[in-house]
Amino acid sequence: MAARDELRGLYPFWTALSARGQTELGALPIARAPARRLLLQRGDPAGGAYLVLRGDLRVFYVTADGREATLYHVEPGGTCVLALSATLGDEPYPAWVEVAAPVGLVRVPPTLLHGLVDRERGFRAFVLAALAGRTFELMCALEETATVHVEARVARYLVRRAGPTGVVARTQAGIASELGTAREVVFRALRALAARGLIAPGRG
Repeated sequence: MAARDELRGLYPFWTALSARGQTELGALPIARAPARRLLLQRGDPAGGAYLVLRGDLRVFYVTADGREATLYHVEPGGTCVLALSATLGDEPYPAWVEVAAPVGLVRVPPTLLHGLVDRERGFRAFVLAALAGRTFELMCALEETATVHVEARVARYLVRRAGPTGVVARTQAGIASELGTAREVVFRALRALAARGLIAPGRG
């Protein structure tokens, strides 16, 4: 199945593409992957740009003591800026990418990516905006990691992920891997938040 219809609905740059750009991008196939599959590892060729149509990609690194720490998630309408940077700079991928929720995506191969950036103003603006926005988010996350107490980091994570239902379906180990800390540290933070009546923890 070609990606044309789904790209048109999710990515505003589509309407700014030339007929050639729409034809080239719209003819690319949609790749699918189940949850928990590792799509990229550190040192792999990035292989192009990844435009997510459904699902969720988790981009993470591994700390010196072997813990995973999430850098960011890529959800529908987004792209992985590390893959963009690695492809455009002809560098190996610097992190790991795991499928957090079953995903459908379009991979824009390097030659086409370079061509679209060169020729298509709307696509180039999308790439620059994605790079700028994610850089700002990563700087904020770095500052938070360095200066904010873990209990506050856990609370902020829960607020970000709760959605309209107020429910976060993550285990203590899952939250720890998102924040780059130990499960025991997350357990203590959750217990403190629960004792103050701010959350109601449950299994899973």
